[in-house]
Amino acid sequence: MTAPVRRDGMRALVRQNLAGVLFDVVVPLVLYYGLRAVGVSQWWALLVGVLAAVPRIAMGIWRARRVDLLALLSISVMLFSLGIGLLTDDPRALAVREGWVGALLGLFGLWMVVSVLVRRPVLMTLGRAVAVSKVGEAGAVAWERRWREDSGFRHAMGLLSAVWGLGLFVSAVAGVVLSYTLPIDLINLVTSVQFYAVLALLLAFHLYYTKKRGLRA
Repeated sequence: MTAPVRRDGMRALVRQNLAGVLFDVVVPLVLYYGLRAVGVSQWWALLVGVLAAVPRIAMGIWRARRVDLLALLSISVMLFSLGIGLLTDDPRALAVREGWVGALLGLFGLWMVVSVLVRRPVLMTLGRAVAVSKVGEAGAVAWERRWREDSGFRHAMGLLSAVWGLGLFVSAVAGVVLSYTLPIDLINLVTSVQFYAVLALLLAFHLYYTKKRGLRA
């Protein structure tokens, strides 16, 4: 009886992430380049792309009946962007905010690397949470036992966390550099493609390596 539930859960996760890509990436890009095509200035086109996130954020809060951490982060980013927009008429100032928002993921990536050095990788903690969601506390107990007793498991979790951490950090640095050096009309497109290309590579490696080494909770 558990397999259909897991498949449904995976489908829901895929739909949720596709919706996120659609509203966070595709819609702002379409709005920006559509407005630029009809002669709207770079500043206004970028600002409209920022405001495009408002309906999605509002809908998420309405459905959840609360402001969760992700919604709070999204609201903070939007307010930060609007603040920049009100303080300056420089379109690059609005455009580079994407690079600095991406830098937050870079900090998370550094944290993942540091967690390996202190001998408790972030993915170990995340994997434990997944084990609990799948099979309850018994899964968490088994997960912790593997960590204590299997040196190969510890090495593999450390390597996987380091790969994720370095990948996110390098992607964040690249995003900041591109935001400051590319022509303004190319920043949104190139940085979006760059980020999702890195993410796709990391996910592909994650799926391959966790299956090969038996790391799935």
